[in-house]
Amino acid sequence: MQDLDLIARPSSRLSAVALARRLGPADADRGPTYRDLADRIRAALLDGRLAVGTGLPSERELAGGLALSRTTVGAAYALLRDQGWLDSRRGSGSRLRLPDGAAPPGLAGVGAAGAAIFGYPAVGSDDIIDLTVASLPPPADALRAAVVAATEDLMTHAATDGYHPYGLPELREVIADRFTAAGVPTTVEQVLVTSGAQHAFTLGLGEFSAAGDRVLLECPTYPIALDAVRHHRRVPVPVGLAASCDVAPDGSTPTAEQTWDLGVIGPALRHSTPRLAYLIPDFHNPTGAVMPWSTREALVAAARSAGTLLMVDESFRDISFPGSGPLPPPVAAADTRRGGEIVLTLGSVSKPLWGGLRTGWVRGTPAQIRRLAAARALGDMAGPVLDQLVATRLLQEPQGALDVQRARVAAGAQAVQSALARYLPTWRWTTPAGGTSLWVRLPEASATELAAVAPAAGVRVVAGPRFGPDGTMGEHLRLPFTASPDVLTEAVRRLSGVAEQAAERARSSIPGWLA
Repeated sequence: MQDLDLIARPSSRLSAVALARRLGPADADRGPTYRDLADRIRAALLDGRLAVGTGLPSERELAGGLALSRTTVGAAYALLRDQGWLDSRRGSGSRLRLPDGAAPPGLAGVGAAGAAIFGYPAVGSDDIIDLTVASLPPPADALRAAVVAATEDLMTHAATDGYHPYGLPELREVIADRFTAAGVPTTVEQVLVTSGAQHAFTLGLGEFSAAGDRVLLECPTYPIALDAVRHHRRVPVPVGLAASCDVAPDGSTPTAEQTWDLGVIGPALRHSTPRLAYLIPDFHNPTGAVMPWSTREALVAAARSAGTLLMVDESFRDISFPGSGPLPPPVAAADTRRGGEIVLTLGSVSKPLWGGLRTGWVRGTPAQIRRLAAARALGDMAGPVLDQLVATRLLQEPQGALDVQRARVAAGAQAVQSALARYLPTWRWTTPAGGTSLWVRLPEASATELAAVAPAAGVRVVAGPRFGPDGTMGEHLRLPFTASPDVLTEAVRRLSGVAEQAAERARSSIPGWLA
């Protein structure tokens, strides 16, 4: 598992306050206080709330922050060191790690070289329900009308050479107008059309960072973006998100402000000084969370201070449930100083409308867009004119198509949650107001085993470790809700039939250091 070495070990450490927020309250039923503290730290590492390499507060600081004796905290740290979960060095503090020989099975077969495109090999069965890709079918009527109109529009371009390195002018204008209407004044010169948001991300990654540079990512995050970071030999800096399915012993769940914890992200930006950061603030993939406006403002300020370029993926911004209310303004709306050079905004029609429309964009300063266009021309001269004309038609009057898609995801989310409550009531899940997936927490760390046995029951799913760089989050599972309600209900029913088998497999394979 050599890829595990390509994870940044930042020099920052969490404050006692930030760590306490990540751990939640103590549980007196767990036995001695020091063991409870060690268990909570280890659990936070395994489910992704804390990333591998995170620096912990000093014993004295944490004792004061948690109102414990220094002896208790020292005993907890000593237990974690003895079990291989903590490295402590004089002068550099204590950092979380995974025990030797404990490379989590969730990373097996999902590296950039040996995996299928979306992380797991295909299963040759007509009856399989594939929940590995969170993608909607197209709004058929709107797509049909857009294709007919675009075909007619195509003839006006037939007299030209058909090359538009920055994108079709009319599409760039529509995209710029959309940003302006959302509160981010934008000119055509600030827009580059790409072959999807992933293409835009890869261009930005290649142009604005170099091999060996650090790239900050949420944990969990979009796995293909993580694959691209590794493939280009950048070093991921994971920062854990607190998902709403992570229920503390007192029954509390993280608030929206606590999901992107600036007490965690701020030190990572200051001390790791990542060249780039990749974030999904609107219906985050896979948790469905939405970043509050106050956090967006603080994040931009922290990134500006650290000299970090934020690549903000807005691919899911248009997929809100009907009646869910307005989203906060785009992150770029907080980037108002010196021409707004801190935020590159990525978008696409692929997520809200159809994955077969490989049309996306990136918004930045005119200078940034010129650099990206020059880099794009080295491998891709320009996008297909007809595809861009179809996207232009859809984006000129998007409401009807988006209404269809929003109704689909809302019905799908309701079906999955109802089926989980019926068939798997001990599981917990997020309750997003949009997006395409639920982030599900299992009662124990058996998600990888469930992903392995689920195809035998006729379902393909992706386990939590696929969404992070270090193989943690084995208690989590992503369940997309983009299929029809009947199909989603049947998928959950099938999973319920093998859930206990997966749990038994996980229990029987637990190494001694977890016993």
